Amino acid sequence: MKGIVLVVQLGFSFMAFLFLAAVNWYQGSELVSDQFDWNYTAKFTKLLNGIDTITSPKQISQLDFFIYSAKHYPLMSILMICSFLYVLLSLVLLIRDCHTAR
Repeated sequence: MKGIVLVVQLGFSFMAFLFLAAVNWYQGSELVSDQFDWNYTAKFTKLLNGIDTITSPKQISQLDFFIYSAKHYPLMSILMICSFLYVLLSLVLLIRDCHTAR
């Protein structure tokens, strides 16, 4: 019975993480239209492409959307991180429960 509860918690927390990741990705997509923040927020684009200045929205990496979202919408980013940590905790507890059941 305890294993079933842990599996349900793992599933719920994983779905919450996916939902919050999608929300953060959507909110971060505003970076494409905010040219002022390209050079300040698009850190992964500069690192991965080896460029100093971003000139086109097509150059922006998808990972930079999460940085923009964390910068302008920190509550959703914090919730996403917390749900990810809960996924990890649920997974560890489920593995430990299965290991001790043997």
